[in-house]
Amino acid sequence: MFIPGHITGFFTIHRERDPLRTGSTGVGITVDKGVITEVRSGKGKIYFNGREMDLCPIREVLNNIGIKGYDIIHRSQLPLGCGLGISGGCALGCAYELGKIINPQMDKLELLKIAHISEVRCGTGLGDVIGQYFGGFTIRRKPGFPLDVKKINIRDKNRYYIVIEVLGRKETKDVIEDPNWIERINRVGDRLLKEILKDPTLENFMRLSYVFAKETSLASEEVLSLCEDLSFSRGASQAMLGNTLFVLCTDEEIEDVLSVLKNPITCRIYEGKHG
Repeated sequence: MFIPGHITGFFTIHRERDPLRTGSTGVGITVDKGVITEVRSGKGKIYFNGREMDLCPIREVLNNIGIKGYDIIHRSQLPLGCGLGISGGCALGCAYELGKIINPQMDKLELLKIAHISEVRCGTGLGDVIGQYFGGFTIRRKPGFPLDVKKINIRDKNRYYIVIEVLGRKETKDVIEDPNWIERINRVGDRLLKEILKDPTLENFMRLSYVFAKETSLASEEVLSLCEDLSFSRGASQAMLGNTLFVLCTDEEIEDVLSVLKNPITCRIYEGKHG
């Protein structure tokens, strides 16, 4: 089961006692690199790119589904903990694969809920799995469930690349559970959500993502400097929440973008739906 990577450009944080109603509003996009999940008979071990790891969201999915005797194997083209939705992709892929074992006709929306609850409880994400469920360019207008998501049609999508440069890791939990960060993020994110709904284009998404990264002070100086160097592109900003740069560019700009970066990961926009 392949689940695409997901990049959030800007967001707000909403917490309720019910984890299904906890989540984020915001805007993001899926890319054609992500994580492949397999389930095999075993002893309940979890592997990520060949290394045994105790990934909290996967353990939560296993506990929520209540199934034993299987190993979970993840193979990813993108790293964990860098704002690329990989923990969410692991959780969603795991839920889908285990769901096939329990009941091949099981509603994918119910499996999405399990993945979302797992991310919320582990503090690893608030909305990635929802973006990954729909695929493409999405606006999450309300947090959690019931879902309120607007999927934006991308004209000439094959013209575009998303180029990623991972500069380091950042702990999502350190931000989304800190009251000071929450107040700042929500103040800026609420305003920008209204703006994107008036003009829901990729270029406006990138512009507002940069505004969010700068005004919230979530962006590192290294990311902001690279954004200036890449001002000739269709937009550059920091993937939330990670110390990771992402750039939107066209066929005409791709070579110049790659020349600026040290370790670029070149992606296309992925619009496949997993619901």
